[in-house]
Amino acid sequence: MLKFVKGSGLHWLINWLNWLVIGLLLVSHASVGLPATHIPRAEASTNAVRLPPGFVDEPVVEGLLSPRAFAFLPDGRILATERGNADSTDTNFASIRVHKNGALLPERAYSLGTCGDGERGLLGLVVDPKFAQNGYIYIYYTRFGPADPVCGYYTYQNNKPGPRNRVSRLTMSGDVVVTGSERVLIDNIQTDSGIHNAGDLQFGPDGSLYVSVGDSQVFPSPAQSLSSINGKILRIVPNPAEARGYTTSGNPYDAATNARYCGITPPESGTGPCREVFAAGLRNPFRFTVHPSKNSLFVGDVGGSAWEEINEVVAGGNYGYPSREGPCPGNVIDCTLPQPPSGFDDPVYAYPHNDKSSNYDSAVIGGAFYTGTTVGVSYPPSYLGDYFFIDTVRGFMRQLTYDAAQSTWSAVTPEFATGLFGIGLKTGLDGNLYYLRFKSENDRDSDVRRIRYQPNGNQPPQAALTVTPTGGPLSTVYTFSAAESVDPDNNLPLVYRWQIGSEAVFSTTTTTVTRTFSSMGTKTASLTVMDSGTPPQTSAPVSVTVFPGDSPPTATIVLTNVTAPARTNYHAGDTWQFGVANASDDEPLPNDAFRWNIAFHHREHFHPFQPNLGSDHGQFEIPPVGEPDPVVWYRITLRITDNAGQTASVVRDLHPVTTTLTLRTMPPGGTVEVDGATFGTDYVITRVVGIQSALSVPMTRTICATNYEFVSWSQGGSRTQVITVPSTFETFTATFAKAPPTANDTCKRKYLPLIRR
Repeated sequence: MLKFVKGSGLHWLINWLNWLVIGLLLVSHASVGLPATHIPRAEASTNAVRLPPGFVDEPVVEGLLSPRAFAFLPDGRILATERGNADSTDTNFASIRVHKNGALLPERAYSLGTCGDGERGLLGLVVDPKFAQNGYIYIYYTRFGPADPVCGYYTYQNNKPGPRNRVSRLTMSGDVVVTGSERVLIDNIQTDSGIHNAGDLQFGPDGSLYVSVGDSQVFPSPAQSLSSINGKILRIVPNPAEARGYTTSGNPYDAATNARYCGITPPESGTGPCREVFAAGLRNPFRFTVHPSKNSLFVGDVGGSAWEEINEVVAGGNYGYPSREGPCPGNVIDCTLPQPPSGFDDPVYAYPHNDKSSNYDSAVIGGAFYTGTTVGVSYPPSYLGDYFFIDTVRGFMRQLTYDAAQSTWSAVTPEFATGLFGIGLKTGLDGNLYYLRFKSENDRDSDVRRIRYQPNGNQPPQAALTVTPTGGPLSTVYTFSAAESVDPDNNLPLVYRWQIGSEAVFSTTTTTVTRTFSSMGTKTASLTVMDSGTPPQTSAPVSVTVFPGDSPPTATIVLTNVTAPARTNYHAGDTWQFGVANASDDEPLPNDAFRWNIAFHHREHFHPFQPNLGSDHGQFEIPPVGEPDPVVWYRITLRITDNAGQTASVVRDLHPVTTTLTLRTMPPGGTVEVDGATFGTDYVITRVVGIQSALSVPMTRTICATNYEFVSWSQGGSRTQVITVPSTFETFTATFAKAPPTANDTCKRKYLPLIRR
């Protein structure tokens, strides 16, 4: 996101987003089949990017489908990743596109098979510093499992060889990648849950390649384990002469006792530290950048339910996850008590979530330094050397400035930009800031954009056009609306310039016009908007299509629980079938009329799950691992396209069955860790039935100067364990060995009645 995207933090993308990362705000429908409604080809833009006076936000590479990363070639070409290939937009394909001489080339530079479910996919892209000599680029992507070429989610117990993330080198010649040139470097990066993949790639000034890897949200988190490459920043020195394709010389654990290579296939055996590890203790470091004058990295680590943080990562650093987030213990905002654990590196900047218990309202996407423009007009001098990052959920770009006297970074107020939802931020070859705007999962409406300084201070308006309805009999009245068009500078009034069908261009100061059409066939309406600034600025055009004489198709979604046919809501682990019923249109629908999208919704945002599936039926499995928050559901969207090209959508939501669990300690008053967060007992949690949840209690407790040791859980199992949430209410009690208190009478009076219960 890109999320994102964000789920238990970013689950994005990417989480935008992904989450990213990465997040559209949608309203939940009831779990029933809804009437078909048309999706306009140009969706309304409801958020205007607002920047300081003099700055302009403008598109550079448009028409990208579900992109995750972009990079600049030395000659000015721009590489961008997107879902699908030349023949398919299926999630199990991805491509690298080339933007050259102002246009996106139709031929893909490279296409590959990849697991694109969850927040997986083609996530990272970087250009070799010596590209002009060797033509090398590097990608981070999710490959299929070795024994099962199907993407999906895998439990911790069955050891099914599922998808894994990897880093590969490709060789370009001209505008394409040389066939067969892929050289796998790092492999076997865990991605069991489908989220917390990270996936950024950057070269350091010494020619070493840095790789950000998420913890895959498995339990226990591998972020603190040096014998795992998850939850880390990795560093390798690419070397084609080496059998593995790289060395790790100079890494902090390269010469440690029993050190081994963990990123090769197969990994070297043993439990010693991984030679590839550069720094540890990270959750989902989705995007990072290299400091322009120091040998350090500025890493945006997407947080859990409390903090987002920027870490200045150095060799051997440990940034605390899961024990610590921001300045506090993990998942805690007010850390006056308890004190944060010691022994970890502090973030250079951190900010709390709006909701202290939410893991869905923030997602940091770092970042880039402004180092000066070499072509065109530079930013004002006050911006030089400052660091910029995006929160893709809150929609801001924040500027941090460095105080050399205090050796601290602090935020500049107000925000540098608002209404800006990006999942990547880079400094371009011209010195300007560029970012990747991820708008939707299933339309070619995402783009790479540039923030440029324009001294006249007038940004162009942003046009938005909708139409109601989109088809029907020839007597249908169509209402075209520009009401959601905006001007970031508020230079009003706006003038709306229309072209509808074969009519001549005309202008209005009102936001709506109506039309009827006397002939059948598709009709296109286009809109540009001009503001009242000096000089006036004009928006990019937007358009919608209507279908006079053609009614939109309709259908009903049928959902069937294969695991338990009588149950209409899901348990984690269920298998569900989806299909079409009552499909109808003015004429028979084409064979390829149906497209499905299944998205995993978490409160106000969503994550891709199984996007863009074809056919009139299929099935999917609800994963037993992943987001612990119970406010989740799956949205199944059926898009129907008729012979005229008119598309309608039907939406149905699938909600979970939830239950509550009580977590108790005996003697009472202890603490329990649930999915990485610590709580006092008794503590009641709500979870989706069937989801796997991580429980842990301390080995010892002290009451009245007497130590109590863990004995057992009421359900059995070890002190630290993963449970499958049952379908009925239960109490899980951790019992500690009892011993008489030996402290003062006050303590005895307080605790003895509890101990003797």
